[in-house]
Amino acid sequence: MFTTSVQALKASITQNQPFCSGTIPLSSKNAVIFYKEDVKSNWIDLSHPTENALQSLAGACQPATFGVNQRDVLDEAYRKAGKMDNTDFATTFDLNQARLLDMISAQLLSESKENESITAELYKLNVYGKDSFFKAHKDTPRGKAMFGSLVVVYPTQHEGGALILRHGGKEWTFDSADAVRKHDGPAIAYVAFFSDVEHEVAVVTSGYRVTLTYNLYFVDDNAPSTLRPDIMTGFEAAFTTALNDPAFLPSGGLLGFGLAFQYPFSPGKSNLGNLLSRLKGSDAVIKQVCNRLSLHEEYTDGHIMVNQIPDLARIGEIEEPISSILLHGYGGRMVHDIGDGIPGGQGEEQAPNALKILWITPLTGVMQFQSSYLAYGNEASLECIYGDVCLVAQVGPVGQRATKAN
Repeated sequence: MFTTSVQALKASITQNQPFCSGTIPLSSKNAVIFYKEDVKSNWIDLSHPTENALQSLAGACQPATFGVNQRDVLDEAYRKAGKMDNTDFATTFDLNQARLLDMISAQLLSESKENESITAELYKLNVYGKDSFFKAHKDTPRGKAMFGSLVVVYPTQHEGGALILRHGGKEWTFDSADAVRKHDGPAIAYVAFFSDVEHEVAVVTSGYRVTLTYNLYFVDDNAPSTLRPDIMTGFEAAFTTALNDPAFLPSGGLLGFGLAFQYPFSPGKSNLGNLLSRLKGSDAVIKQVCNRLSLHEEYTDGHIMVNQIPDLARIGEIEEPISSILLHGYGGRMVHDIGDGIPGGQGEEQAPNALKILWITPLTGVMQFQSSYLAYGNEASLECIYGDVCLVAQVGPVGQRATKAN
């Protein structure tokens, strides 16, 4: 039996926390925001703001909406805050001058990518006054190259408003009010996180929480990930040991890895293979180790393997089981665990092309693209949705493990 090798391989897949945070000193010249207020313009120095100035900024904001079912909704029982679109304000804060993107690349992407070139798009200004909050949601993907979000919190006096993040059954809290209060002199607090991480803003109990939100993108969506060799050692060593074990899939077979993160796709347009340069954290490590070990890989979204994201709007109009649509309309193949039967009670004669897979990390879901349409986001979107994806690696027989030409 190869149970020991499988357990060691599972245990070697580690995941760093899916966010990074900190503080940066803030000078008065970098803390000014110019904004529209009715038919006139105004400005505020957020390094030393007055109560009246904060009230004016809050008053110039519109009620913040959120996205659900591809439409924007205003519901202060779920989100109570003020927002200002990026066309209605300008800031003197410069991300590049503060070297914040370099810090985020080093802190957030160091597990999977080295010297990754990223860019930021200023998205919105938000003001959370007393009793404001935003319940649990995931940031809406705005393009397939988007990988994360950045929130910059100004040093305005306030209590509450901590950001609570959840992923993979774990929870973290970043209290930006406490972080800037402890800093020697005016400072901004920042937190950057992968955009599919669920998060919420706790209730602000006093004062004003003023933030800038940025969308984070990989600059070159077609460039393959480059992993740091030192952070691959544990997983690659365990994988190599498993492949050297003659009892581990002696005749070869397929290994399945349920990926830890969700990824944005355009329904009916995206090819799953195109996500190679957008894998995050341990997902990217798995992919790159498969490359180093010359193992061919494919992607699947559940119990049926497809290479293209289905057009869910079209599927919803067809009175036919989704499994049949995927199998016949998208060239899908049935997937089942080694030792288990084919889903739906089918025999091999009904599904001759079914794939037997040994799952190292669990299957993440069955057609999770469908349910992602119902997820709460910070904005409605018709372009992209999140989807759960699995990577399947092909392993050759003992003595000929490599299945991909170098």
